[in-house]
Amino acid sequence: MGRHLATSLATAIIAVAQLGFVTPSFAQSDEALEAARRVNISGRQRMLSQRISKAACFLNVGVSTDGLPNQMGDAVALFEGSLTALTRGDESMGLGPEQNVDILLALQQVTKDWNAFSQNFRMAMTNGFVPRPALSGIDESGLQLLASMNRTVNKTASTYGDALPDMPLILSLTIDLAGRQRMFTQKAAKEFCLIDAGVEVAENRERLAKTTQLFTLTLGALQSGMPGMVMAAPNDEIRAQLALVAEAWAGPKAALEHAANGGEINDTQRIAIVNAMEPVLVLMNEAVGMYEEAIPAPE
Repeated sequence: MGRHLATSLATAIIAVAQLGFVTPSFAQSDEALEAARRVNISGRQRMLSQRISKAACFLNVGVSTDGLPNQMGDAVALFEGSLTALTRGDESMGLGPEQNVDILLALQQVTKDWNAFSQNFRMAMTNGFVPRPALSGIDESGLQLLASMNRTVNKTASTYGDALPDMPLILSLTIDLAGRQRMFTQKAAKEFCLIDAGVEVAENRERLAKTTQLFTLTLGALQSGMPGMVMAAPNDEIRAQLALVAEAWAGPKAALEHAANGGEINDTQRIAIVNAMEPVLVLMNEAVGMYEEAIPAPE
């Protein structure tokens, strides 16, 4: 691994350390279980912000769009329901009303950013179509939402950290890096689509190259480990699952790198991103669950 690539991954790892970590699902106190749910639900919001932007863009490009309106609608509903639950509580999610003032303030900013973001794409939607001039505003407000959601995850994880069981820092970082891979799948697909749509092409090529590189480097680190930073796959089940992720990633990765390097995008590549990226997301999500099950229960 070159020095520049290693530095990029190390920077991502440091960012993850500041954002909190995916929490386990083994038996804990009721308070700790609720804390774990808050961290997990907050973390999932990051991926949803990019999933919505991605769907809006592909609705403009018009390739394999049959399921995109439903994908967008489901992501919107889940984000809104989760945001309400994190703030006011939701018995079905196992959450009571948030009591911490700092977290409530962070969630207020998320609500503000969500309102701006959702207004952008809802105003742009016309009979299931998003006009090209609206895509830049949707993306910009979606990235702002992602940033504020990152800060909320950080506050939630640090505030409720005392309620969670102790575990090695390297394991915490490894689990959260695995979880962040889900967001990268959606962010990369969105950046590919924006290039295809002719929206801020040079900037999105640069962003796409970085997002694709970070997913690839992180996947390699999860498989083989990085001393002092990332734990290698701790068991055969996770090792096999990450191999499936790598296999599924190969097709989309080639299309993403082609677009990032300035290549002309064709229908085969569009389909690879629209359709083949979903299995990568699903497989990576399953891998995160396996990491949680691998965490030892507190004595």
